[in-house]
Amino acid sequence: MHARTREWTIHEVATATGATARTLRHYDDVGLLTPSRTGANGYRYYDAVALRRLQRILLLRELGLGLAAIADVLEARVDEVAALRTHLALLEEQADRIARLTTSVRTTLSQGGDGADGKEIEVSRMFDGFDAGRYEEEVVERWGRLAHDDAGRTWSELGPQGRAEH
Repeated sequence: MHARTREWTIHEVATATGATARTLRHYDDVGLLTPSRTGANGYRYYDAVALRRLQRILLLRELGLGLAAIADVLEARVDEVAALRTHLALLEEQADRIARLTTSVRTTLSQGGDGADGKEIEVSRMFDGFDAGRYEEEVVERWGRLAHDDAGRTWSELGPQGRAEH
């Protein structure tokens, strides 16, 4: 007789992850996360393999991917450890960007915030951590690729000193 591997109920998984049972059922309905088994009572059970897959789904959601894109990533059948390393690198990049944004706001506050005290604000430090690239699609859609490329070229030609003056 084989020892049964540990399984968690949908309620336990929902409690541990913060995802609702309804979300987990939806992930099953769309083929993203199938329970490792369904009991005779209709309860869904998840083993360690399913939980690792759920972790990847939730990480990809945190990174802003939609369910269709997540399905594509999961179907690529990449090495799970390599995928987790990639997720970790992306999360560390986000953490670094958020740390820069936090520092940026602290710098603005330490400089008086509104400039009413007559202190010169350091514009280049105020916007450290902002990712203008995340608006590329919107800019191209509204004004065209040429406008986006021209703006990017002009900004990079200004250099740090020129950007600080603008």
